[in-house]
Amino acid sequence: MNKYFNSKVYKYDVIIEMLSRYKGLNKDELFQILKDNECKYLFFLLIKKYECSNLEILKKDFPSINENKLKNGMKAAEKKLLINKKIRNMYFEAESLIDNVK
Repeated sequence: MNKYFNSKVYKYDVIIEMLSRYKGLNKDELFQILKDNECKYLFFLLIKKYECSNLEILKKDFPSINENKLKNGMKAAEKKLLINKKIRNMYFEAESLIDNVK
């Protein structure tokens, strides 16, 4: 069971690192990810896909997140994925990058 949880944490760390690089942020500025709509939607889509949406994992970097914000963010991100071509392209590119990380 420990391997399963560590896998989620590892994927979460890969997602955070990728979005931080995209935005040019360091670890102390992670909250900025949620201020940019494209990054926010991409973040919620990726944590849902890779099953990293555990509040314990998320609260270490985003202490203000709660179950409602998580659920609403995921719903909004799913809608944007269908509507916005740029977010859709970013999502599929990010997904292939994450899948290639060992």
